[in-house]
Amino acid sequence: MTCLICKRKLTNKTSLKFEMGPVCRAKRFVEEKQGELFMVEAIPNFGDVNCYRNENGISTNVPRRIIRHSPDGFNWGYLGSGPADFALNILSAYIGEEEAKGLYQTFKMLFVAKLPYKGGTIKREDVMRWVEEERRHREQ
Repeated sequence: MTCLICKRKLTNKTSLKFEMGPVCRAKRFVEEKQGELFMVEAIPNFGDVNCYRNENGISTNVPRRIIRHSPDGFNWGYLGSGPADFALNILSAYIGEEEAKGLYQTFKMLFVAKLPYKGGTIKREDVMRWVEEERRHREQ
């Protein structure tokens, strides 16, 4: 059997069940829980975003639940695929995947790309204030 999306040969039991490989499942913004696929939901009471670089690479408190652009993982400080996935995962933690899909590229430009190379903190209150402003603009 082959993946419905990329047509690669499927080999593991989970991929065969969903007729999609793990990367294609992730690209479709789904999360697997006990063998079922779900949309990625907000994380209740998710706090400030913390990220930094150390001798082991990048460290952050944002879980990588969605892979859409970057096979190499999160990044920040520029406009690229790593920052895009970081932005999408940050917003999905706060507001859920569905709404995040329409906002994350702008969020990347305004918040993630401006982080210093060494890392830093993005305050929850700043994100939520920005999200509320975006919601108001979209309603007009």
